[in-house]
Amino acid sequence: MSFEAITTYVQQNADIAKIISAYLPLSESHKALRGKCPFHNDQGNSLMVSPQKNIFRCFGCGKDGGPVEFLSEIEQMPRAEVVKKLAEKLKFQHTNITV
Repeated sequence: MSFEAITTYVQQNADIAKIISAYLPLSESHKALRGKCPFHNDQGNSLMVSPQKNIFRCFGCGKDGGPVEFLSEIEQMPRAEVVKKLAEKLKFQHTNITV
């Protein structure tokens, strides 16, 4: 299986709300969750998390993406390492994941 296919699987199956809430508190706001963006000096709740779409977006600094992008940015890890780490947590069937 290609790295891109594994990345797609991880992006679709890693729970972004659970991942982000491990780093900062989130509160419910309509169909989304909101919190203070960890990527800039956020004075409000500029970070929006959509559990339905499994994405985040900051309306203050413009950062956005899925679980891989959030973890890569906050942990300062290469994208490939994040994909491997999440695939292992999701108990992805292909054990030969190389980065």
